[in-house]
Amino acid sequence: MKNGMLIKSSCILGALASCYGASGKDPRPNVILILADDMGIGDVRGLNPDSKIETPWLDEMCNRGIAFTDAHASSALSTPSRYSILTGRYNWRSEKKGGVLGVMSPPMIAPGRKTIADMFRACDYTTAIIGKWHLGWDWTGKDGKPAKKIDDIDFTKRVANGPTDKGFDYFYGLTSPSGPPHLYLVNDMAEKQPNMVFEDSGGGLYKIKGGVGHSDWSAESMQPHLADKTLEYLDENKDSDKPFFLYMALTAPHIPLFPSPEFKGKSAIGDYGDLVMMIDDIVGRINQKLKEIGKYDNTIVIFAADNGCAGYINMGQINKKDHYPSYIYRGYKSHGWEGGHRIPFILSWGDRYGRRTDNSLVSLTDLYATFADMLGYRADAGEAEDSYSFWPILNGTGDTSRTDLIATSGAGYFTYRTPQFKLIFNAGNGSAEEYRIEGRPSLQLYDMVSDPEEKVNQINNPAYAGQVREMAARVKKYIEDGRSTPGPESTNDGGDSWKQVLDIMNDLYTKNL
Repeated sequence: MKNGMLIKSSCILGALASCYGASGKDPRPNVILILADDMGIGDVRGLNPDSKIETPWLDEMCNRGIAFTDAHASSALSTPSRYSILTGRYNWRSEKKGGVLGVMSPPMIAPGRKTIADMFRACDYTTAIIGKWHLGWDWTGKDGKPAKKIDDIDFTKRVANGPTDKGFDYFYGLTSPSGPPHLYLVNDMAEKQPNMVFEDSGGGLYKIKGGVGHSDWSAESMQPHLADKTLEYLDENKDSDKPFFLYMALTAPHIPLFPSPEFKGKSAIGDYGDLVMMIDDIVGRINQKLKEIGKYDNTIVIFAADNGCAGYINMGQINKKDHYPSYIYRGYKSHGWEGGHRIPFILSWGDRYGRRTDNSLVSLTDLYATFADMLGYRADAGEAEDSYSFWPILNGTGDTSRTDLIATSGAGYFTYRTPQFKLIFNAGNGSAEEYRIEGRPSLQLYDMVSDPEEKVNQINNPAYAGQVREMAARVKKYIEDGRSTPGPESTNDGGDSWKQVLDIMNDLYTKNL
C-alpha cells in the first residue's frame, strides 16, 4: 500500500500489528506536530551550519532524528498550508484560490471533508490542537445569526465549524496573533469573556490592531502560554490508555515580533532571532516533558513551518549580520521561489534514528497518508487526494512514492517541482495578482540540481522545451483528475478552471513551446 490510501474508510492495526502480541503493549506511537509560523529552513543550525541563531534543541532533534532537506509546504502562505496539512489535499482544490483567511472568514474546510484528526480519531487516538487555527469558523452574532463583524460576536455562544467539528477532541487557541479578538478559545467557546478594548499600538513589525479582548492576553506571553498549555495536555494524558495526536500551531516568529522578556536580546540578530530561540526552547521543553512522563520513546515528534520566513522582517539588517533565513534558497514567504515554501522539517521518534538526512521530495500534505499507512487506515476515494506516504522511510523499508509536488505562491500561482526541475507559472515571485511582467518570460524553469539557488531561468533554452511541455501537461492532469495520487478521479471545489490556472488549462504552455 504505497500511498496508504485505499477505497473504504476504516482503521485496522496494520503496520504495527506484529509487535502488539509480542510485547502486550499498544505499539501505536503518540504523534506531536509542532508548526512554526513563518520560519525559514536556514534558521535552524542543524539544517544550516552557518545560522547565527542558537537552536540547541532543534539541533538535537536533527542529531537523533531525520532531517528532511527537500520538504515543502503546499503554499507559501499560512492558511492554505494549514488546510493541506489537515486534509492531505492541495489547498487550491478548495474554494480559496489565493491569499489567507481573516478573523471573520467562514470555514475553509468544506462540510464532510475528513481531516487528519478524523483519521487519528477513527484509529482510537485522542486528538488535540493548541495554538493558531487560521482556517475559518462561524462566530455566532448577538442576534443569534452568523456574525459578520467582530463587534457583532456574542462570545457567550459556541463557535461552529471550528477544530472540534473537524476531528479534534480538544482545542485551545486563537484566531490571529496580531488582531482582535484578543482572547483564547477552549474547544468551541471563549475561555474568558472580553473585559476591555485594546487600542491600536506599535507599527510595522510590532503593530497590534485594536479591538475587543481580555486583559490576560498579551503579545509577549502568547508563545509561553501556548507552551504551558501543551505541557499541561501532556501531563493530563500521561496515564491515558489511548495514544494522542497533538498539533501545536505556534504563532511565531510571525509578526508582531514580541519575544518574551526571558528571550529578549538573546540572539545576535534581533527580535526575530529571539523568537526562533524561544521556539527552540519550547521544543526542548516538550521533549523533556515526554521523558518525564515516560512517553519519549514512543512519541513521534515533528517540527516544521507553515511556510518560509517573511522577507519584510528587516531582512537587510538580518543579512548584514550574515544570517540568511532561507539558507541558500531564493525568496521568502509568499514567493513561488524555494524560500517561500521549502521549510524546516525534522522528525524524531525517541532515539531510534541517530542522525539521518533524507533528501526525498516530501510535502506537508503527506502527513495524512504517512500516518494512515502506519495505522493501516483505509481512506475513501475522496480523502487525502494529494497525500503520499513516507512511512517506508520511517520504518526503514523503502522510500516515498512521491515523484513531484505542487506548491502555490501567495497569490495562488503554481510552482511544480520534480527532484531535478522546477517550473514556475509566473513571471515574478508570485506574491501579487499580476503574473505577467513586461520584458520577462511568462514562465521560469530551473534545474534544481545544478542551480538550487534559482539564478538561471532556462525557459528559453530549447533543450528544455520538451521538459516544459511534459511538466505543464502533468499539472493540467492533476487539476483535471482532482487528485495527484493514484485512485479514481475526484473533483475540485468550484470546478477545474480559475484565474491562476487558465493558461494551463487552455494548453498555452504545451502548444506554444
